[in-house]
Amino acid sequence: MDVFPFPGSREALLSALKKSGLSDEIQRLLAAQARPAILLTTSGCDEEALPLGATKIGGRPDLPADKAWPRRPPYPDAEKRAAAHRREADRLLEDSRKPKSWMTLEQGDRFSQERRDNADAVEREFPLAFLGQFDLSDLSTLVGFDPAFPDHGRLLVFYDYLEQPEDFTEAASVGWRVLWDDTPDAELIRAPIPPELFAISDEKWSCVFTAARATSHTIWTPIPPSDSSWSAFPLDDEDALEAYQEWLSDFGTPDMADRDNHQLCGFPQPLQNGLQATSQLVANGIDCGRREAWQSEEAVRLLADAKDWRLVAQIGVDPNAGLNGPGAYYVMMRDEDIRAQRFERARVIYQCD
Repeated sequence: MDVFPFPGSREALLSALKKSGLSDEIQRLLAAQARPAILLTTSGCDEEALPLGATKIGGRPDLPADKAWPRRPPYPDAEKRAAAHRREADRLLEDSRKPKSWMTLEQGDRFSQERRDNADAVEREFPLAFLGQFDLSDLSTLVGFDPAFPDHGRLLVFYDYLEQPEDFTEAASVGWRVLWDDTPDAELIRAPIPPELFAISDEKWSCVFTAARATSHTIWTPIPPSDSSWSAFPLDDEDALEAYQEWLSDFGTPDMADRDNHQLCGFPQPLQNGLQATSQLVANGIDCGRREAWQSEEAVRLLADAKDWRLVAQIGVDPNAGLNGPGAYYVMMRDEDIRAQRFERARVIYQCD
């Protein structure tokens, strides 16, 4: 499937919308609502050749000398998580011994041991995997950089790639860390990778990623129909919705290996619904993995402000970094927290189609 990059200007986006078959009025509204974003294009590199603090996906984070590699504590519900992993380990081992199993004995042993490693990991302190860093000093020079963000320092994203914590419970919130650091580049060090991350990695799977050099340019991102501020046309207009979604599909999704999948700010390209709504409920203490949680009076009241959440960064599949998917990672924050530089309140949501 051939995919096209998002246009580099609002005018170019409006021109592209003519292919959608939507009315001129809807096209103009969609173009007016579009948000600029900074798209990252990656390439393989020797990490030692990258300047300290430069934008990159994967590799080793550039941190102040007195800042340790971020680690999460044991999950608050570690006992429940570990028990689920061990049950799955037993099931995989048993299934691999059945006649005509889809697994070989060797695979059954390996998959089962991986699950037992997961169980052990959720019960103890563990280092988070490093997904990438954004050099805001450099990116702020581009047209479309969001002035709500600091124009200096770096944004670093760490995530529990081993556990892939769910987005709908507060207990999962220990599974990521988003840091903003404005230490001068000359005072940074390239942090060594914790041995625990190497210990659970092999040639078939790893949560240690290869550094990928990033270049950047401005794009204009159209609003997805799942956004809480959607107003272009009623979503029960099936013909219009189908036409718009078909037009969006021409640009691909961030779980595809043959496109550029990382961006700073703008509208996300979600693989599922609920980025804003789930963030809003869980940040306000509502575990929303069950339908009943969404129907409570408190949830309905809170969801009126789901529109305050927006994309900080999107990190998708990247063969250059060894981020082979499936799925993509979305860093979400409230507007007020971005402006106040409270990046510790960010939520990282993993979605997989």
